[in-house]
Amino acid sequence: MKRKKVFKITFFFFIYIFLRAQSTVELSSLDTYIISSMEKYGLPGLSIGIVKGDSTVFLKAYGTCNTSTGVELTVNSLFGIASLSKAFTAASIGILVDEGLLKWDDHVIDHLPEFKLYDAYATREMRIRDLLCHRSGLATFDGDLLWYGTDYSRDEIIERISKMEPKNSFRYQYGYQNVMFVVAGEIIHKVTGKTWDEFVSNRILKRTGMRNTTTTNSVFSKGIDLAMPHLDGKPQHLINYDNCGPAASINSSAADMVKWIRLWLNKGLLNDSIRVFSETVYRTITSSHTALYGGRGDEIGGTHFNNAALGWFLSDYAGRKVLSHGGGLPGYISQLKIVPEDTLGVIVLTNDDSRLASAVADKVLDIYLTGKDIDYAERSNKRYQTYKESYWNHIKEIENPVLPSLPKSDYAGKYLDKMYGTAEITLTDGELYFAMIPTQKLFSGKLLHHNMNTFRVKLKDPFLPEGLVTFHFNSRGKIEEMTIDLPNPDFHFYNLKFKRTEE
Repeated sequence: MKRKKVFKITFFFFIYIFLRAQSTVELSSLDTYIISSMEKYGLPGLSIGIVKGDSTVFLKAYGTCNTSTGVELTVNSLFGIASLSKAFTAASIGILVDEGLLKWDDHVIDHLPEFKLYDAYATREMRIRDLLCHRSGLATFDGDLLWYGTDYSRDEIIERISKMEPKNSFRYQYGYQNVMFVVAGEIIHKVTGKTWDEFVSNRILKRTGMRNTTTTNSVFSKGIDLAMPHLDGKPQHLINYDNCGPAASINSSAADMVKWIRLWLNKGLLNDSIRVFSETVYRTITSSHTALYGGRGDEIGGTHFNNAALGWFLSDYAGRKVLSHGGGLPGYISQLKIVPEDTLGVIVLTNDDSRLASAVADKVLDIYLTGKDIDYAERSNKRYQTYKESYWNHIKEIENPVLPSLPKSDYAGKYLDKMYGTAEITLTDGELYFAMIPTQKLFSGKLLHHNMNTFRVKLKDPFLPEGLVTFHFNSRGKIEEMTIDLPNPDFHFYNLKFKRTEE
């Protein structure tokens, strides 16, 4: 009997050693894949962390923080994590639910009486959980022009979104929303007396030991370990996103984000002793709330469902439930994936407008779950380049353009969109200039004639393509309205209808 017992122990020991060795080889191949992909697609920097079980098994940084200075990236380098901020807001609401200060199905207007949407029914019936799962009736990214680069406060953004007419009925269809998370953040403020920033910092970041993570980039000082945002390998200026904090303003590192992953793998429990939120809250947050298109479902082990949870997305892969979210802001793309059944999680942070973050995260899942060898980087890059070309090259040259109907001075003046605010056309030294006043540091530029009463404009924001500004006339030949045709994946300029105002 003793000999059998010794044999079993020896057998399982060698199996354990074999599996550890196999894992090491696989992660070594991941290292090679990341390096080659970054070189191939010109990515300045990437930072990655992998958690398996209770351990961080891979934590590494590649490339530079800033291509101009050549400063090397570290695992503590901060990136804007964009929409990964949403899970922090959902967790904050969950903490208040645990404390009995909120219920998931509380009406929003019971806590924010000033909250109002265009649809009176949605205003009356909107619950807290509705804010966090993208079913407000507004279309994907509707309202984002209210916060991106503007000087509007969170309160002003919430007030102005009431003038946005919904594309869908309330709770009928998915529409990815940032502004609704701003509303959720203001509920936290109203209930606790603490701003969203203060609450997240004190109740989550400090408790989880995420000491380098910030809710704002306004606190950055000279010499901070910061991965600068890039566009096509060139460093760009930081943009402040504080007015959209609960949806997009957190800055973090791979070293800190693995702590965040471990919190979710342990269902709200940290280090077996610190309970940040209850398992009941975890179950609610990570349950399906809004259905999305789930794919064809024609591959065993592939994806068969894709739903919105609260601040997260849910899907299945290789027969497992996957908890995930991506983050994207100008110059920063990130991807976070968690597989609870395998106690596996991966965070990938990048500092350019690249699709390598999701490609590398998918590669990690295959290493652990399927053994497939797919070049996700090449696949996603081809799709992205095709898509990017479709909106960067949408303006066609016109061989014989028709001259404008009016002299340049007649186009100058102020124009008002009831939701967004004021835009202005000015005439300086014989040239027309366009500016959207709430964000004129980014959304302004010289107007060049294109055809008839349409002018080309290249805004100061380097992340946006060239667009068209068209002036529309009433039956008396007077300019009545100005519209903007500027296709891009994030900001819906076509929603804006700037009416000419009286001088």
